[in-house]
Amino acid sequence: MNSKARFPGFPLFDTAELIHEQAELALYPDLRAALAALPLDQDSVQQDYLVTQRFLVKYSDISGTYNRFRSEVQRFLNYLWLIARRQLSQVDTDTVSSYFTFLKTPPAAWVSPGIYPAFVDQDDLRRSNPAWRPMAQRSKNAQGPYSVSQASLNASRTALQTFFKYLVNRDYLQRNPLLDVRKRDRNAKPSLNQDRDAEVRRLTDWQWSYLLETLTELASENAKFERHLFVIVTMKSLFLRVSELAPRPVDRSQVRTPTFGDFRRTVVDGEPYWVYSVFGKGDKTRQVTLPDAYLGYLKRWRVHLGLPSPLPVPGESTPILPSNKGDAIGKRQVQRVYEQAMVAAADRMEREGFTDEAKQMLAIRSETHYLRHTGASQAIEAGADIRHISEELGHANATFTESVYVNSEQARRRTEGRRRLV
Repeated sequence: MNSKARFPGFPLFDTAELIHEQAELALYPDLRAALAALPLDQDSVQQDYLVTQRFLVKYSDISGTYNRFRSEVQRFLNYLWLIARRQLSQVDTDTVSSYFTFLKTPPAAWVSPGIYPAFVDQDDLRRSNPAWRPMAQRSKNAQGPYSVSQASLNASRTALQTFFKYLVNRDYLQRNPLLDVRKRDRNAKPSLNQDRDAEVRRLTDWQWSYLLETLTELASENAKFERHLFVIVTMKSLFLRVSELAPRPVDRSQVRTPTFGDFRRTVVDGEPYWVYSVFGKGDKTRQVTLPDAYLGYLKRWRVHLGLPSPLPVPGESTPILPSNKGDAIGKRQVQRVYEQAMVAAADRMEREGFTDEAKQMLAIRSETHYLRHTGASQAIEAGADIRHISEELGHANATFTESVYVNSEQARRRTEGRRRLV
């Protein structure tokens, strides 16, 4: 990417915690100046900005949704004002179609090598961050060409659909311009590898056993690896995302921290079971059944923490992953624990002569979803009802679960192919 090209745009909206106070722009001198410099009718620009700000305020208590919508609408407004040279009231089907084409091949100056905050604190003001861009290169190769996935384009469509409906309801637009955009205009560029089998992003059974064995041995030798062992086993066995083991904002003034009180013993048909309450994606709570084999790791972790009982008790408020300060470690720290565990396994593979396998583990050392996918796939392959696993994953339906986590027909096809005689 050409890093020397100048990005002509600017960030528009701050975090969910600050969006309520942003309408007046008293603390945003750079944003005020950038809006005033636009070669458009200033009254219309101000109206576009304010109606979009009010739209985002509606979602400020749902952090994940807010961040997705904020990312999309400020990217769209930058395109609308600077490329299309139009105001929101002038958006039509052709504008939106051209925007989706733009998303597929944006100028290099619109893409950053990473994700940066829109605004930073300086002298009691919120200054625009010069490193911010509407798009971010998420590929491992930061110097490679920018590409957008179909999932990303679908997310853009969903956000704009909601935004345009809001504008129509407020009589800001006469009609939703997205309704008549052709499907092919919203599709990502054709892949040259469409004939390949869908990749299941999971560890092989051997990789998982090797990882578990490595961490068990390390934890027995050095207590600092007890956390690594517990995090890896928990994410894999309970199908958890990294964010589901860390504190998460519920609204503007409340943060939910996973605690041992989220583990609960229940009785069904006279049999005792343990379940774990997960505050997950979309701010939804789901229940995950604890495998009996997992309880030993839970007890081991609690012994390491010096807690008084082998298993959690009702109402226990101790964070599941306490920090040295007494609160809970954050998402980035959980991510680092995962990466360190994968590197430790790769180092052992290298020492024992499994060079290729070590390279594979290092290549996915940042892909935390591999544990969730591995746990779900192994459970289904072992005979678990896919509908039950789908519920514990938090999916809307079992069809989606099957498409993402398992492909038994593909496995059968490959096994039969390997057995053919030459």
